[in-house]
Amino acid sequence: MTKDDFIAAATAAAQASSSTSGFPAGITVAQAALESAFGASELSRVANNYFGIKGRTGHADVEFPTIEYLEGAPVRSSARFAKYDSMLDCFRDRDRMLATLAAYSDARAAARDPEMFARALARHWATDPGYAEKILSVYREHGFAALDQSPVANSQSPAGS
Repeated sequence: MTKDDFIAAATAAAQASSSTSGFPAGITVAQAALESAFGASELSRVANNYFGIKGRTGHADVEFPTIEYLEGAPVRSSARFAKYDSMLDCFRDRDRMLATLAAYSDARAAARDPEMFARALARHWATDPGYAEKILSVYREHGFAALDQSPVANSQSPAGS
């Protein structure tokens, strides 16, 4: 998958998922691009997991090496990650988690402001202290804000609000 192919597929999946959740599609694409290296990561290729979503009971999963931050320092380890049938399934599961888990209530409240949404999401999604700024850098650099400025994007109400 080329970078352009990834962006096209991720945009379609993010817009489909966002049409239900109301979460900013541009941030979704930026987060997926960051987490999956624009679809080049082994996790995305093997498991259709574009967000580094951890495995859970009752869901197919695979084991991969990962880096988590403990007290600000990167630590290499191994973890179980969710395996999906498709990119869209992964994007929908990510939005489902954001819409239902208490940890993401601040993200839900900020869904109409993509940058605030990314910052609120980052507080619980990743252990990397620079995660929000990394998402926002990809978001700005690739013009994904355009996905969040359409009348459709602005008319959605966030799930769970």
